[in-house]
Amino acid sequence: MNEYFLLFNRIEWALIFIAFAVCFQSPNIRWLIGNIIVLKTVDILTIGIIVQWGAFYYLAISLYDVVIISMILKRQKTAGYIASLKIPWLSRLARSSAQYYNLTSNEISLIILYLFSIVINLASLAERLIRKYSEFDPMFIYNNYPMAKFVVTVLSVLILCSLAINGANNIYQDRKSNKL
Repeated sequence: MNEYFLLFNRIEWALIFIAFAVCFQSPNIRWLIGNIIVLKTVDILTIGIIVQWGAFYYLAISLYDVVIISMILKRQKTAGYIASLKIPWLSRLARSSAQYYNLTSNEISLIILYLFSIVINLASLAERLIRKYSEFDPMFIYNNYPMAKFVVTVLSVLILCSLAINGANNIYQDRKSNKL
């Protein structure tokens, strides 16, 4: 099963990387997808270790989901801070992202999806603790966990691809924000 998740994580990473390349006209979306690429890379590099943590695995991947949600919601502040660091290519992208910041409906869908992922993780953790510390042996969430996470992952990739297509069509470029 771990080999399946590792392969699927790599496929997901490649698709997100393609989405990053496609949305070159929208610095807002490019910044968002770039952040997710960085977090997905950390996920791919650490998943082999995190899986061995038992119940803490669910907390670790929930934290990963919380970080993604935070990066979406705090993107303008983060981009503004990175822009002030004067890193040649990164600061230019960050400055454009902060300038053209706009929370889109697709991003709200992504936030809701990651919140759902956190609920699945915590429910699975609760079920594991019930199995471990009582004689009751619920297995509903445990048995459905891989498919639920698969659905969440596929939907998140579809949303990111939709964002990338909108970015490639220059839909978000002209919506300037004066907040910085």
